[in-house]
Amino acid sequence: MGGFLGQVCGVVFQHPDEKTLYIAGDTLWNQSVQDTLQQYQPDIVVLNVGDAQILGVGSIIMGAQDVYHVYQAAPQATLIASHMEAVNLVMLTRQALRAYSAKRGLTDRLLIPEDGEAYTF
Repeated sequence: MGGFLGQVCGVVFQHPDEKTLYIAGDTLWNQSVQDTLQQYQPDIVVLNVGDAQILGVGSIIMGAQDVYHVYQAAPQATLIASHMEAVNLVMLTRQALRAYSAKRGLTDRLLIPEDGEAYTF
């Protein structure tokens, strides 16, 4: 899939007077994401979520199970599920992720914003 889609990137922002922010970007749960979480211990993690899929390729951004992996790997972090319902390839809705989050006990640290909603940390 990497040859088809190319490289992806995540970005970590750090400052001594601010919370550490990790924007994972368009990715799935993988060793690089796990390593970044372990190395930087971010306070806030923004994930492109929605389980967008390409026929014949599969998922190209995180789905509910990927979010669960991040939740487990970053127990100190608040997670923000971004990108939800933003493109027509998305298979996972906000409503479905909220239901999954409640079932798995993620609601204490997983934010699923509505369009235009903003957070201040």
